[in-house]
Amino acid sequence: MFIRGWGMDNWRRWLVFFFAILVVAFSMGAGCAGRPPGAVSAAITTPNFDYDRAFADLDKQLTFGFRVPGTPEHEKVQAWIVEQLKPSCATVTLQPFSATLGGKEVKMNNIIGSIPGNGKEPREVVLLAAHWDSRPTADYDKDVKKRLTPIPAANDGASGVAVLLEIGRQLKANPIARDVLLVFFDGEDYGTYPDTDQEHNISKMLLGSQFYAKNLPTPKPSWGILLDMIGDKDLDIYREPNSDKYAREVNDRVFSAARSMGYIRTGKDSGFIDSPYQYPITDDHIAINEAGIPMIDLIDFNYKPWHTTGDDITQVSPDSLKIVGNTVLYALQMP
Repeated sequence: MFIRGWGMDNWRRWLVFFFAILVVAFSMGAGCAGRPPGAVSAAITTPNFDYDRAFADLDKQLTFGFRVPGTPEHEKVQAWIVEQLKPSCATVTLQPFSATLGGKEVKMNNIIGSIPGNGKEPREVVLLAAHWDSRPTADYDKDVKKRLTPIPAANDGASGVAVLLEIGRQLKANPIARDVLLVFFDGEDYGTYPDTDQEHNISKMLLGSQFYAKNLPTPKPSWGILLDMIGDKDLDIYREPNSDKYAREVNDRVFSAARSMGYIRTGKDSGFIDSPYQYPITDDHIAINEAGIPMIDLIDFNYKPWHTTGDDITQVSPDSLKIVGNTVLYALQMP
């Protein structure tokens, strides 16, 4: 059918315009289909993680001493973490549990801070976690006489806590679409003290994450990121194989964020290495994955002072905290 007075050129222009409108409408519909609650736009604010403040938080934890469950130092650092979270979080709660450690019943707490997003409800919930306790034995120390000595735990515990605290401040100052839960697991690193011959007795490790996995909040987080030993001054974060196995999409998201931030290692510099680590790692993320939440483990397991008295402030770097902090903040904003 033709409209009187229109030439062929006008019809061609009208048809081109009409099909252009159809293409745009189809693209918009396809782009929105299947998006989870809290999905964000393509516009991402470049993070500006305050690594000096995070490093000060790391150092502060060490001033409390050994943060071993069942000790006064452990109680003091718990109170400090709670106070640091309050300005950033809508709610800060303790999740109490207990276990028999060192022959006695020890009370522990997961610490949970909630940060609401500014997206349309219902919003997607993301879980960010680290462990805040420290190991009571230096079971890998070269000096056999020191193997029953607690470790300072600058990297193996304090680094992840420091990054989470600063992420909380950044999210408070620059809200994102998603809700975020900051969870600090207790009882991760107790081990088999005082029997150091059974280093991998998981029954005395990963206690807080196992308890959290059995007592998940509502709504349940959609996905998560675990930070463990991410402050090494020679930072090498590979793709942890269990993370690829159980939460490949989350791992892809985070390594894509690291690439966008320029943190994929190309030489001897510190950063992310986009290839699998040599073997899978059992950590707090395992229980969370088993509970149905895809969670990855960002960990530098090439850390030489691991489980030794040498895990102190000299072995960590504010630059490594910045790399991880900026990467996680970027990943949280990605669609």
